Amino acid sequence: MLAAEGGTLPLPSIVVIEVKRPMRNDASEDKDPIQQCLEYVKRVRAGGVKTALGRPIPPTREAPAFCYILADLTKTMVDRCEYAGLRPTHDGMGYFGFNEPCKAYIEVVSFDRLVNAATERNRAFFDKLGLPSN
Repeated sequence: MLAAEGGTLPLPSIVVIEVKRPMRNDASEDKDPIQQCLEYVKRVRAGGVKTALGRPIPPTREAPAFCYILADLTKTMVDRCEYAGLRPTHDGMGYFGFNEPCKAYIEVVSFDRLVNAATERNRAFFDKLGLPSN
């Protein structure tokens, strides 16, 4: 999925979100979600993509890029993160880093980390309503 802030062109930034099937353990050189995201960024920057309305996106060479990958941290996914030079998050439930050649921030988020963050974020709301938050 490719998302853009605002509806105007040229794009102020590029956001790529890649969601992988839970427990997928086949991330390899030819099925690398990190590489897939960076390829999307290259295509957008080169002007080879259209908006949801079918309008061509002009080349966007300087827009910052943000790549988010939602995937379980299986052995092969961890290997891909390490090969890409990404760092583990403080809680060990994700990876992050910056790809200098593509000028793109990359974050890999495990499904468990996403659920934990959503639970924590909504805990006060559930408490206020008197509902259990787990």
